[in-house]
Amino acid sequence: MKSPQRPPSPQSGFTLIAALMILIVITIIGLALMRGVGLQGRMAGNIREKGRAFEAAQAAVDYAEWWLIQPGNASSATASCSAAQTSLTLCSGALTSPTDPSTWNGYTYALPNAGLASNAAFYQSPQLYIQYLGLNNAGNGALYQITALGYGGNSSSIVVLQSTYTLYSGVKNLGK
Repeated sequence: MKSPQRPPSPQSGFTLIAALMILIVITIIGLALMRGVGLQGRMAGNIREKGRAFEAAQAAVDYAEWWLIQPGNASSATASCSAAQTSLTLCSGALTSPTDPSTWNGYTYALPNAGLASNAAFYQSPQLYIQYLGLNNAGNGALYQITALGYGGNSSSIVVLQSTYTLYSGVKNLGK
């Protein structure tokens, strides 16, 4: 004996439509998460490159401060520094545009041990510029402005640092 057939239900196909809607929602959420992960990766890379550029510029500033305390360097004559320097020199004029690398005419500082690790490559060696500013207000120290330009791993990661350094002589200028 044949079983009686049931009439078609008016809800047939609803499960399929509901499953497709849930699948679409899950796909949209997954795509949004993937986009967010990619953005976070790029942001982390940019932060890393900014940190590398900062460290390169800070190393150049530290080197310039060390160079100034070496005998004879701080008392050397100043130069106009209108072109790129082949040796570190005290400059009489300020940089025209410290934030524009194309106008730099400073000294290129070779970072020690920069090429030891394959991931330690910098886009370009840092540059520094030392400007003699004159005596401080008390008259017992010479003021220098040190400007350093550091690069990370690409041309877009640039940091410019400036430091005002006072080199004290231990003698007070009484103006006599």
